[in-house]
Amino acid sequence: MGHVRSSLSDLLGVLSDAVAPQHVRFDDGSPTAVVPPPDAPVTVRAVTLSRVGRSRSEGPVLDLELKVAVECHGPEQLDNMEQLLLAVELHSQYSVVSNGELQFEEYSAAIEQGLGFLVRIPVSLPFEEPSELPVPPQTGTSGTARRIRGRLVDGHNKGIPDAYIHAHSSANAVVSDATGHFEVLASSEELQHFAVAVDGTEREVSASTKRQPVIIRWL
Repeated sequence: MGHVRSSLSDLLGVLSDAVAPQHVRFDDGSPTAVVPPPDAPVTVRAVTLSRVGRSRSEGPVLDLELKVAVECHGPEQLDNMEQLLLAVELHSQYSVVSNGELQFEEYSAAIEQGLGFLVRIPVSLPFEEPSELPVPPQTGTSGTARRIRGRLVDGHNKGIPDAYIHAHSSANAVVSDATGHFEVLASSEELQHFAVAVDGTEREVSASTKRQPVIIRWL
């Protein structure tokens, strides 16, 4: 099984557990999957697969982001939406596209028949680097430099834009984009320490980088 399919299967497992014994169905776009069967009140379909960047842990990794639509149907759609949103919230590797980030056209194209929401799934795709490519220079205290992908969110899981983010192991600082996402070059240590400034207020935050994107919460 490919890395993208495996990451999708992990999310489907989380969603299935949340609404069990009801079923979750993945719509692959085939003609037989146009109408949701009555025993599958939750439908998941892929929306986009994007390249976010490259990083390095055990070796070179292509960082991808799979965006999927989660759609609920039938008389229990509100209860199912509630359980599904809670399940995604409890797994920090996923992030829901919040109201402030979502364009109407994007929602209407992804959610076809019921209520729903969009979820970002990070995918790490290992690859072999050509031997002639230079190894990234060392930065910070120790280890090989690597890119860390992260997202700065508020207490409602909404991305915070235009925030100053500096990893202590790096000489450079970055600014979060309109959805709170950022990429920063840092050392290879799993635990990273960041200086984060929002609207002139600065705080020190530590976060594990074992899973990416790293979620930094500004509370």
